[in-house]
Amino acid sequence: MTKVPMYRYLGTNGTITSSVHLEDAYYVRMVALYADPDKKLTNGSRKTSYVLVPEDEVSSWREVSI
Repeated sequence: MTKVPMYRYLGTNGTITSSVHLEDAYYVRMVALYADPDKKLTNGSRKTSYVLVPEDEVSSWREVSI
């Protein structure tokens, strides 16, 4: 599983999610999870090859063979 840090910026008219970190802007830390080849990510109820989750939910996801 590959983990990529992402940042969700909250604006007055929407949100932007990016891998670019802006130091002086309010953000919510997210993590993009990518399954390795021939594997899927699961949280027990859902299976996928990619998911974007808040940083504190990363431990809920694991890789399984398909």
